[in-house]
Amino acid sequence: MDELNKKDQDAAINAADLPAARMQHVFVPEEPPPFLSLAERDRRHKMIRERMTASGIDVLILPPNANRWEQCMADSRYVTGIGGFGTETLTIFPRDREPTAYLFNRSSWWRAVQQWIPDVRDGRNRWGRNITEHLKEIGFKGGTIGLSGLGGLPRTPDGIVPHRMVQAIMAIPGVKLIDATPLVQELRSIKSPEEVATLERSAAIADRMVAAMVRLARPGNTERQVYAAMVEAMIAEGGDLPALMIFASGTGVSHGQFVPTARVLKAGDLIANEIEARYAGYGAQTVAPLSLGKPEPAVAEAGRVALAAFEAVRSEMKPGATILGLMRTYQRTTETEGKGRFRVGFPLMHARGLGDEVPVVLDHDDLQKQGDIVLAENMVFVLKPRAISADGHAQVQLGDTVCVTPGGGRRLGRRELGLIVVG
Repeated sequence: MDELNKKDQDAAINAADLPAARMQHVFVPEEPPPFLSLAERDRRHKMIRERMTASGIDVLILPPNANRWEQCMADSRYVTGIGGFGTETLTIFPRDREPTAYLFNRSSWWRAVQQWIPDVRDGRNRWGRNITEHLKEIGFKGGTIGLSGLGGLPRTPDGIVPHRMVQAIMAIPGVKLIDATPLVQELRSIKSPEEVATLERSAAIADRMVAAMVRLARPGNTERQVYAAMVEAMIAEGGDLPALMIFASGTGVSHGQFVPTARVLKAGDLIANEIEARYAGYGAQTVAPLSLGKPEPAVAEAGRVALAAFEAVRSEMKPGATILGLMRTYQRTTETEGKGRFRVGFPLMHARGLGDEVPVVLDHDDLQKQGDIVLAENMVFVLKPRAISADGHAQVQLGDTVCVTPGGGRRLGRRELGLIVVG
């Protein structure tokens, strides 16, 4: 293609800066991406405004960080519903106005396919400029701005906001900038019935991904072939990308990796995994260990002990239970069922939802800090106990997404849980 001349270049630049509402010929799909109800949107916006008032926040900024499979953009998606497939969404939420969403581009498409946020604009990743210009547009004369992600998240402790964005906000006359990370994150920790139903849909997709793995896991196929079939099942069932997937194969393998390889599967292999499916941004996870052929007796026993631990902990996942109490049940069950021949491992469980959820207990230090956290109804976790033989030679981890209910944890997935044996 010939280079644009100077006049055409200028026209192209000007067109890129036009408000998205003036762009023409937007293709609207017959089946738009999934969104939760407008009633759910209104519920969230009301709660956020109440918390902004209590915290003295005039404007809430939710960053567009798509890091960690978009987990770091959970607050923005919680408010706007917009995300998936690498869509970066900056949300500006004045307490007395409706939120505005800035994307890198293609905002006109997003405006056409959803009703949650009427004001969606192209931002071209000029996030600091987008914030300062929008605040000027709405007549902001100074006050308190809350910036989510400034203080860090459980898996991103150094924060998730660009330095230049912070500089741009701090340069606004009369601004007091505070960390607002807990404001939305704490709301996200307890799911509404509609959110639980969405996670159940995600869990159903994860079950289909496990079925695809079982179908393709045969000697002669490669890890990449199995992985590809699982991703295909996820997309075909309406799931989002990116999604976390951990996968590895080999003799005695116990932990997966993030990168599938061209390794050819062999009889006697074990497949270790953690499988996530995301629907409307909500990630449910399942852990489905698989043996190609009859497993060694110690591995089979580890699978049985891990399943017993799963059921024992699940039954106690009721409102009022503590993380430390559940960990003790895990340890006691593993000791009893394994007759002293198996020990536990971390993590036992961590919260699931739109992103880097709380509470999360990944190691002993987390348990010391968060062991007293009390479970509430409609918290959702991935529960994934691991049974490790005393000599460390055999270990199996299995699990599924579980919702806290008064009657104990309710599995959101429906596949049969346990060590899968193929062949």
